[in-house]
Amino acid sequence: MTAPGGLSDILISNGPRVAAAIGEALHGHPAYLPIRRAAGPMFGNRGENCTRLIALVLTGEPLPDEDLGRFRDLGVLAARQAIPLPVLTEVWDLALAAAARTCWAIAPAGCFAELAELTAHAARLAIGAREACIQGYAEAPREGGRSRPLRRLLAETLIDGAPAGVIAEAAGVRLAPAYLVLLCEAPAAASCWERASERLDAWDGVLYSGDLSGLIVLFPAADPLCAEALAAEFTASLPGPVHAAAAYRRGLAGIPDALEEASRVLTVAKAIPDAEDRPYRADELLVELAILEQPAIRGRLAAVLKPLDAGTDLRRTLEVLLACNLDRERAARELWIHRRTLHYRLDRIRDLSGVDPSSARGIQLFRAALTSARLASGRAPCADRGRRAEETSLPPPLSA
Repeated sequence: MTAPGGLSDILISNGPRVAAAIGEALHGHPAYLPIRRAAGPMFGNRGENCTRLIALVLTGEPLPDEDLGRFRDLGVLAARQAIPLPVLTEVWDLALAAAARTCWAIAPAGCFAELAELTAHAARLAIGAREACIQGYAEAPREGGRSRPLRRLLAETLIDGAPAGVIAEAAGVRLAPAYLVLLCEAPAAASCWERASERLDAWDGVLYSGDLSGLIVLFPAADPLCAEALAAEFTASLPGPVHAAAAYRRGLAGIPDALEEASRVLTVAKAIPDAEDRPYRADELLVELAILEQPAIRGRLAAVLKPLDAGTDLRRTLEVLLACNLDRERAARELWIHRRTLHYRLDRIRDLSGVDPSSARGIQLFRAALTSARLASGRAPCADRGRRAEETSLPPPLSA
């Protein structure tokens, strides 16, 4: 039942209902309880918080400095509780969406225009409140402006697509007009990561988050070609095997989209049997990316490989041949078989599948099919590449 009076009275009287809707939307979120503990004392209890915030929206005025200070304090408390900034902003967005939905459900039908105006003003206030919260979050770990925690926080803020100017100032970093996003996986010892992180810290303006098991690096890209060269140089310095993908979008707002593209490219790069230890770009893997998006094509490619299950190690023979850049002598050594055995296996593959792996069309089709199979199974070539390294340390097989 709606309360009597105008829209303002209705919304204010339903502050506890809005608070309950926000709690329901965030229930089960891993950051809900620590953020609730941080936000609880802002204006009183949870219902009083919502009532106060609704009242601020209804004034039609900017947020008072005192209230902006409360949001800065909320950011400080969230940082001290080690809540990652992307998680904080996710909870923020969920709460705002729940509050808006509830207010629209409460309002009488004849108040559409008035509520639309209030919603627009609430969005403007939310931007200011969010910036104040991020400022407090940035100032909380301000122990030496160029500390690693602040630079990492800046990287995560840009990756999340949130406003980053305040954190950049606190970290002593001048933001570039755009960044190349490098996504990298290179399982290695902790000592390798120490050297890699020191290298990243030494480059002016380079930001990163994660470690070698899952690393995101932002290379300043006023000149995208220079950024690509730097990303390739960094990747080449890592101990193999390395899987990497890079993507670029104009402007800071394009960083999340670039990361999404790099993630898709990395998924494919980990699946191709002849992957190199370097960053791949989307325009290099257009066919593979198309396969990733087409279940029907993946099914037809799986049918290309199915006949090979009738033979021993035929799939692996193709994988190793591709990984050796079609060098049959090297492939025979890595498979620990005689060259004639390799030729026999390739003839067997042709006879079983009807596709000749010695032809350009045939080997391209098998490469696409093997990539598709890896994508379907989630199997990356990392283990195979490690096994090849062991096999190449053995002496070559005896020649006839």
